[in-house]
Amino acid sequence: MNLNLCAIALLLFGSLAVAHSRAVLDTVDTLDDGNEADNSIEAEEETPRAKQRNRGGPFEEEWLKFTKTPPTKLQQTPGATIEIACEIMGSQVPSIQWMVGRQPLSEVENLDSNAVSEDAPTAIVRVRSVHVIDYMLSAPRIYTCVGKTGSKTIYASTTVHPSHTDEGLAGMIVPEKPYQGAHKPRITYTQKTHLDLMGSSIMLPCKVHARPHAKITWRNNEDKEIVQSERFRVLPSGDLLISNLKWEDMGNYKCIAHNAVGRDSADTFVYPVLKED
Repeated sequence: MNLNLCAIALLLFGSLAVAHSRAVLDTVDTLDDGNEADNSIEAEEETPRAKQRNRGGPFEEEWLKFTKTPPTKLQQTPGATIEIACEIMGSQVPSIQWMVGRQPLSEVENLDSNAVSEDAPTAIVRVRSVHVIDYMLSAPRIYTCVGKTGSKTIYASTTVHPSHTDEGLAGMIVPEKPYQGAHKPRITYTQKTHLDLMGSSIMLPCKVHARPHAKITWRNNEDKEIVQSERFRVLPSGDLLISNLKWEDMGNYKCIAHNAVGRDSADTFVYPVLKED
């Protein structure tokens, strides 16, 4: 079972890039060009408890990798929304959270991990998160993508520079004002792929940034709109709950968010895995 699942994961996702440099995170909120945070990854050391749990075999071991790191630096332009994308893949159900400003390492490593992960020890999941900045910055700022699963933590940082770069504005405090008006939906949190054992219950998230509020619908692996049933439920949060996962559930599931301004969609590929005796 373990080897089969590993082979499936490799075929579906390909090789994963592993960065070896380290993000520098302090308590200062702003920075200059000579002291920018590096876009890199740090893995938390295994605790004795985690090591003991991992002796059960490769399938139960905790692991976590970036499949897409955010850029090291971005420049804001007047009136333009910035989106910082981050993707991770790992065992159980990894989570992505964003921290704004420089933070001590202790705060990064102590972020609460996704509570669902403890209930999904057999899952392999690829998660995508997009942080939306829809206001003008008054000074350079660091945004850090933090990925967690169990005892594992990885992170990567992006420095966003405001649009006012003229020498005459140096030292001036510019108020940060959110952009006005309606915005089409942007799906900000979803899973790209979810592998788990047949019979499991899985949750496919679909978080949306929109103004006005966006309506969320889901389409199943036959490209039909999902209606509430015993095994398929679209929750008030917009997430899709699939109970008692079956082989015929394999395929692509699409989350669609739309409001009066526009729409956005995101796909999740679900792969049920046969549980061997």
